[in-house]
Amino acid sequence: MHVFSGVFISIGILLVAACIYINVSSHIFRQEAQRVKAVITAMRGASNESLGTPVVEYIVDGTHHVATLNMASSSMYPGKQITIYYNKDHPQEVRYLDENGWFTAIFLFMGIVFAGIGTAFMAVKHRQEQKTRLLQATGDVIEAEITDIRENMNKTMNGQHPIVISCRYRTSGGRVYLFQSGSFWYASYEIDMKKKIRVYVDRNNPSNYYVDVDSVV
Repeated sequence: MHVFSGVFISIGILLVAACIYINVSSHIFRQEAQRVKAVITAMRGASNESLGTPVVEYIVDGTHHVATLNMASSSMYPGKQITIYYNKDHPQEVRYLDENGWFTAIFLFMGIVFAGIGTAFMAVKHRQEQKTRLLQATGDVIEAEITDIRENMNKTMNGQHPIVISCRYRTSGGRVYLFQSGSFWYASYEIDMKKKIRVYVDRNNPSNYYVDVDSVV
């Protein structure tokens, strides 16, 4: 869970950083650049799955130039006239900036989504760990009998499923309590069925408990 959350948060941060970089870079380039009308002559590498890379022709100070743009959009096609920006000291250095806003907005949205998912999972994991530590520190400790071990088919990693252990505890008065562990990445053969499994139970709320699977590995 920590690795999963970390990967999502890292991707989110990278996307947001890319958005900031593109915005700052485009703003600086636009301030120092000159505008010129250009005609798209080809969409290099275009296919049914790809827009291709726009190739444009334009004239600066009477000199004809051909260049490849830094981005493409679905509205581009050969023969279309667009406005591009060029470096006045190096006219071959050109950029298409008119639709950069949408491009960076998508990066920003995706970055926020990825970082949000990672943060949410991290928060859930942190709350679970806090709950476990509190139960281990203040809960009543009982030794329960293992009644079943099954795989949690809803979770998969490297083609394997974690196990879930069911157990029960009978009080001296004959009352029976049933418990079920969370998902643990052990194989069923690693569990000693002959041992009693440790369960930490909230003394004020028996439905709040933690099954310590490590105690029978």
